[in-house]
Amino acid sequence: MIPMSNELTRHIMQIVGEPAGGIRRHVHSIIFGLRGIPDLKQSYVCSASGGDAGFRKDLPELTEALDGRLLNLNIGKKPALSDISNLLRLARYVKEQNVSMIHGHGAKGGAYARLLAGLCGIKAVYTPHGGAVHKMFGWAEDKLYTAAEKLFFGFTDYFLFESSYTAEAYFAKVGKKPKNWTINYNGIPFPDTAVIHRESQAFGYAPGTGGSLNIGVFGILRPQKGQLYAIKAAAELVSRGIKVKLHIYGKGPDKAALESEVSRLGLAGTVIFHGEVDNPESHMSVMDIILIPSLFEAFGYVAVEAFALKKPVIASAAGGLREILTDGETGLLIQPQNSAAIATAVETFIKDPDKSRLLAARGYEKFLADFTLCRMLENLSGIYRELSR
Repeated sequence: MIPMSNELTRHIMQIVGEPAGGIRRHVHSIIFGLRGIPDLKQSYVCSASGGDAGFRKDLPELTEALDGRLLNLNIGKKPALSDISNLLRLARYVKEQNVSMIHGHGAKGGAYARLLAGLCGIKAVYTPHGGAVHKMFGWAEDKLYTAAEKLFFGFTDYFLFESSYTAEAYFAKVGKKPKNWTINYNGIPFPDTAVIHRESQAFGYAPGTGGSLNIGVFGILRPQKGQLYAIKAAAELVSRGIKVKLHIYGKGPDKAALESEVSRLGLAGTVIFHGEVDNPESHMSVMDIILIPSLFEAFGYVAVEAFALKKPVIASAAGGLREILTDGETGLLIQPQNSAAIATAVETFIKDPDKSRLLAARGYEKFLADFTLCRMLENLSGIYRELSR
């Protein structure tokens, strides 16, 4: 828990669209990290039907921590008539519950937060996350969302970015830079090694078992996460005579296409789809290498989680990953969409295990220095405290 003075605003509302992946991890870290502080209440608005396994696992604790202030709304990614009724409902809630600050996360959560803040005359904090800066939509949709970001710009009291990459991409998108903004890297708690060890014992595999190298890829199954290139890299490694098991964790719209590629390459016994898991750290602990083949990444929670578990990391030199990893010092960076480069990086760790261990140790030091949950919450609480004045 982060101690704060009574200057802190009394009631903060966190808003996100679908609580899944890194954005869910970030918001839940804030809610759990700030609970128990005197004179501070929090509310949480999200579209629970789009929540991932982590959301469902956290739900009992969220319910207890928020004491009934968890509002489940149907918040779609695209503009819809339901947004009007949602905003009217939330405006009443803000007034009735004396909400004094709204923190919006992601493009849709940010839109809600700033519209509500303008309607209700309170402060708005906005964290864009990846969807607001990546080219994930068609031309027409991208134009629409960019216009919305420009419109809401003036309704934002403070911009809070996960990485320098996200900040720079956002400034380029809207064509200007705000006065009140900062970068606050996401942080994670120290791994619960006892729980991780207990859970991992039930998996039936461990680093180096069966004569194969275990490589783990964690993320939503969609093109931007680059699982396709991990699969092609596995085929390349097999062709080089290297025994590997590629473990893919997550669910998403790209699953059928990925399974088809595995079948086409004859990798049925090499690539394993585990689906969505609610204990990714435990699965990560039994990997020899953590691979992050993303095409875009606003931050890169998986890299930080791997650092905390002292695992060697191979990642694309994309987005915020370039700020987390330093090539040859805390991990190996490869160009996005390059399966041959992934295979060569894996070979580097195989041929030089001392280097693998050294980079993993330095990654852990980087975690301690820059990516702990305590550091993130201290910075965030200072921003909330300053705005509340």
